[in-house]
Amino acid sequence: MFLFQVANSFAEQFGWNFLFLYAARSGLDYNGIALYFLAEFGSCILFIPLARRLDILKAMRWGLVLRIAAFALVLHVAWAGQFYIAGILLGAFVTLFWIPYNTRYLELTSDANRAQASAALFSLFAVLGAVLPVLSGTVIALWGFRPVILVSIAVLAGGLAFSFRLPPAGIMVVDLRATLPCCRRLLPLLACEGLWQGVFWLGVPLGLILRNASSEGYGAFYTMLGLLGGVASLVAGRWSDRQKSRGPLVVGAALSGGAFSLAAALFRADPAAWTLSMGMVYFSTYILFPFTFTVVGERSPDPATAMTVRELVTSIGRVLGGLIVVLSIRLTGGLPLALGAGGLALVGLAGSYMMTRRKGAGRRAQGARPDRRRAKLA
Repeated sequence: MFLFQVANSFAEQFGWNFLFLYAARSGLDYNGIALYFLAEFGSCILFIPLARRLDILKAMRWGLVLRIAAFALVLHVAWAGQFYIAGILLGAFVTLFWIPYNTRYLELTSDANRAQASAALFSLFAVLGAVLPVLSGTVIALWGFRPVILVSIAVLAGGLAFSFRLPPAGIMVVDLRATLPCCRRLLPLLACEGLWQGVFWLGVPLGLILRNASSEGYGAFYTMLGLLGGVASLVAGRWSDRQKSRGPLVVGAALSGGAFSLAAALFRADPAAWTLSMGMVYFSTYILFPFTFTVVGERSPDPATAMTVRELVTSIGRVLGGLIVVLSIRLTGGLPLALGAGGLALVGLAGSYMMTRRKGAGRRAQGARPDRRRAKLA
């Protein structure tokens, strides 16, 4: 499973993060790029309720197939609609790959070691993110986008081939209508997380594009974020090893991220201050999100429900965050309103996290399940 994820993460960091820049150089303005982003997570919202019963391993394979198809679709761009169709394919990929993957991940970890394991998983993304973007930016500067896309497709194909050596991982079954009420305490936390992700996942590339960043500069910025994310993952892992209480670290990281997000909004005219502030936002959130991921697993009736609800609610938040980015650019010509909203989302996330940790939170749902590690999985 780990190597399966390495292939996907490689393609994400080496290739897909540059699709925003590719779209801009293919003639899309910020509205068109935002529409591509909204197509991905808007379609994800529609696909998730349809995924009621999935073979975990087969679904993940189909997810990689869809990601390969999305890359192949934009290998040669003849019209803008190719990016929007690719976004829809990515929405299906998120549903078929990430929900089963995270469900299986929860199955293979326990409440005692999940935060540490989550920090290790996030560190994988950070390590690849520290190396691949600057390499990809250099390749694009020398030979264009096509080699980056082809390499990403080849790595994904290798991961797909490797997956046939993995043993079956079971069937996940989810009834959202029946289980969503059990997760109501988690909805504000997930909504805040998704809103932040929508603002920053779209705002960072658009911010770089609006600043006329070269492919090397674009890649170097993402490499900086990856390096900071790697350090943050180590901090989160060490804290999980040594401390029983996660609350102080989580709340501190959320409030710190919110403060730096507001600083990025205020110092938008100063490239150095903006870059430093954005880097510290990512440092804070890489500390934060392994623990929010963990609390979702702990406070949900079963792993399949946890990850399905998480993906649905965060996708709604991502769409709202993306719309805020568009509104911010339209009203101000930049990202100050969006960054302010992202900062407030992190502050709200801190409060939501503490609500989920209150004594008795989620215990009614927990008491109703005989075996959380087996429920909903056949």
